[in-house]
Amino acid sequence: MNTKTCQALIGLVAFLAFGTALAGSKADIVVMTQNQYLGADLTPIIAGDDPNTEMIKALTTLSNNNYQERVQALAESILDKQPHLVALQEMYAFECLDLYVTGQCDAFPNAFNDHLAATMTALGDDYTVAGVVQNLTLPPAHLAGVIPGIPLFVDSPWPVFIRVIDRDVILARVDVETTLVEFDCGVDMYGFDRSSVDGCNFKSVAPAELGGIPFNIERGFVGVDATINDAAYRFINTHLEVKQPSDDPLSVLLQPAQASELWAAILGTFDPTKRLIVAGDYNSSPVDVLPPPFVTAYQQFTRGVDLFGNTLPAPDPLTDTWYLRPGNPDGFTCCELEDLSNAPSMHYERIDIVFAWPAPTTVKSNVLDAEVEDKTLSGLWPSDHASVSAEFSY
Repeated sequence: MNTKTCQALIGLVAFLAFGTALAGSKADIVVMTQNQYLGADLTPIIAGDDPNTEMIKALTTLSNNNYQERVQALAESILDKQPHLVALQEMYAFECLDLYVTGQCDAFPNAFNDHLAATMTALGDDYTVAGVVQNLTLPPAHLAGVIPGIPLFVDSPWPVFIRVIDRDVILARVDVETTLVEFDCGVDMYGFDRSSVDGCNFKSVAPAELGGIPFNIERGFVGVDATINDAAYRFINTHLEVKQPSDDPLSVLLQPAQASELWAAILGTFDPTKRLIVAGDYNSSPVDVLPPPFVTAYQQFTRGVDLFGNTLPAPDPLTDTWYLRPGNPDGFTCCELEDLSNAPSMHYERIDIVFAWPAPTTVKSNVLDAEVEDKTLSGLWPSDHASVSAEFSY
């Protein structure tokens, strides 16, 4: 066999392999949700008495949490399952501006990166960005033209400036055409539009302060429509607030209030001709409880009610598709240690969930990136969350 013939056969095999990969599962639709984890806990920076010291600690953790390896591992999970649509959370970008040329940014060589850009590079040409909602930004949007970032002092009387952007993103496989869902994002109590890139930020937000700079911990949602295997779908990605973002006892109501806002947005654009899938990191599990009359975020979706337990109009309650899979595993998805160094997985709750309406007749769902063999070469978990894949047949 001559060289040209051999090269042609190799090319044909590669093409057929790619086609087989794109064909993927025989299910009607395959989706995933994946919280990529920013790489450090920002809570001590906001809640602590010394934000400069806490920021140095967080950036050191970020630098050590080898985002290049982690992003590659998470991308490989996507490429292995070949989902039609993917919900990504915590797609952070960190930037350090050294306006005074102090060299302090170099103290954290791997901390400043863009998870979305790195993910798209790792996925090659197999996926495209279908929708983005921008959440937390530092400095806050209203101060973006006033200060260059959050000042950080390391080993100099002159600061460097840290800039942070958090996004939730929907990816579509290259053979899936999508259109954005046009939600009515409304305005907040101050009259500011809650639209954010392709999606919406919630009106219910946790206020915070960093170095005397007030800001909101923004969260949001974004959605796309797609036709897959001749059926119409609406796919929504969200990331709700943590259970109690502050010492204020009323802060436990922020997350369920956001769930009610998302329900309202779903109902406001509801199209009964489309199968609805709502995926994401809800920070709310099936076992969570709130004192009456309040209803948790998870319970709102599965009961079809709002924050106060009021029954909502169509559609019927959403189905937690994990319970439709064969078997009865816990399916815990959160959380590993902040530095991702723990030996066995420490997952203890299931908060990364794929809801659907109407309920699929057959479900194959798996927790990914949660076994010891899924760790990166340097011994880190790909994320502090597990990924969840779901294959539906109707």
